[in-house]
Amino acid sequence: MSEAQTVLAARDLSRHYSVSQGFGKPKATVRALNGVSFELQQGKTLAIVGESGCGKSTLARQLTLIEAPTGGELNINGAATSSLGKAALKHLRTEIQMVFQNPYASLNPRHTIGFQLAEPLSIHSKLSKAEKQEQVVAMMKRVGLRPEHVGRYPHMFSGGQRQRIALARAMMLNPKIIVADEPTSALDVSIQAQVLNLFMDLQDAYHTAYVFISHNLSVVRHVADDLMVMYLGKAVEHGPKEAIFEKPCHPYTRALLAAAPSLNGHQAELKLKGELPSPLNLPSGCSLHLRCPFAQEQCAQQEPELRPWQGRLVACHRLEEIAA
Repeated sequence: MSEAQTVLAARDLSRHYSVSQGFGKPKATVRALNGVSFELQQGKTLAIVGESGCGKSTLARQLTLIEAPTGGELNINGAATSSLGKAALKHLRTEIQMVFQNPYASLNPRHTIGFQLAEPLSIHSKLSKAEKQEQVVAMMKRVGLRPEHVGRYPHMFSGGQRQRIALARAMMLNPKIIVADEPTSALDVSIQAQVLNLFMDLQDAYHTAYVFISHNLSVVRHVADDLMVMYLGKAVEHGPKEAIFEKPCHPYTRALLAAAPSLNGHQAELKLKGELPSPLNLPSGCSLHLRCPFAQEQCAQQEPELRPWQGRLVACHRLEEIAA
């Protein structure tokens, strides 16, 4: 069997923002994303988890070319985005699409569902009106919607149906990659499983790669192949989903899983101290050291690098002691 194609690769990807601190004060820099690297293969799912403010949604905007990175390199389907002109970037955007968190806000209330599903084809293809209509109807069937509803408006559908429509719109150009930013968090629990199963069915049918951003660990365990745990703009643990759920090694990962007892009742509870630091004033050394119960002097002075450990990558100085 041939090795799966790498469709997305990030190398030390960073995104910094200059923000005002008030009249007469110098501007400050927010390091929302601070050197993230990973690869994603065709047909696979990388889940990204972490607290609010860890950089997950900022990363999503870089991957979908909504924003340009401050530093690092992004490679989509073999093309380095930093070396491409406007025309090439426009074409590359057809290869990576996004499904947003809120299905109530991501669809235009003034246009029918049929119009919104056909719009990507109108922009990026030369299909006739009849051919576009045929593809729209086929995609509606694929996501479990009735084709005769093509002339309806978004307010006529439930939240779960709207998210199906949003996913159908993202799939219209048959992209290599879908970035899904908390795609089920606005849905009732009873509907979440249906939408997740649809994501997986479409992945099987089209061999699409997913970057799946979520704070819900039960959702992540259901859909992911690999897991990347982020804290204050950096990855702290990254590897196969089952290895990390079975034995989380980084203290932050252990604390996240300890907060979800239904997933890891066999794990000893680990709680972090204090609150998430301000991205305007990041701690020195390891960014977790002010909250970590295992922190020592080295943790406050030296930033740990990701290194191989028990089948995954972990950024922690004290791995040999706390994760042996």
